[in-house]
Amino acid sequence: SQVDLCGKKLIRAEKLIGGLGGERDRWLQAVAELQSAYVNLTGDVLVSSGVIAYLGAFTSTFRSQCVKSWTGMLRAAQLPCSTNFCLNEVLGDPVKIRSWTIAGLPSDSFSIDNG
Repeated sequence: SQVDLCGKKLIRAEKLIGGLGGERDRWLQAVAELQSAYVNLTGDVLVSSGVIAYLGAFTSTFRSQCVKSWTGMLRAAQLPCSTNFCLNEVLGDPVKIRSWTIAGLPSDSFSIDNG
């Protein structure tokens, strides 16, 4: 009886450890993404500040051109920033953005950035 119980516990433990192996991969990916975001934080916040302060009234095409120019200047000055800058990824609150789209705001990045 105790041998059977111990055998069942071992089988359950092996299943649990096997299931956690997939979680390890997911956590490693999350750590890598957070590390990248941390490294790029200074440049991304600087570009975000410029977008908020200067580009609110302009078209998405002009905004994209300015952001591309600004990120190029940051890289030239050896300040890290995201290669594909997106304002709502840096400063956006996913829950609030989702509530805006539910309320009828278009889900394009220009509308969300202006939200």
